[in-house]
Amino acid sequence: MQDYQHEFLDFAIDVGVLRFGEFTLKSGRLSPYFF
Repeated sequence: MQDYQHEFLDFAIDVGVLRFGEFTLKSGRLSPYFF
């Protein structure tokens, strides 16, 4: 993974726009993350 990609993921997690868990999407599918 490139440095900028790692930094972006860290930033997204830190500010709360990328969350991990069990989420039900509008389509009804389950997703392990929400962005």
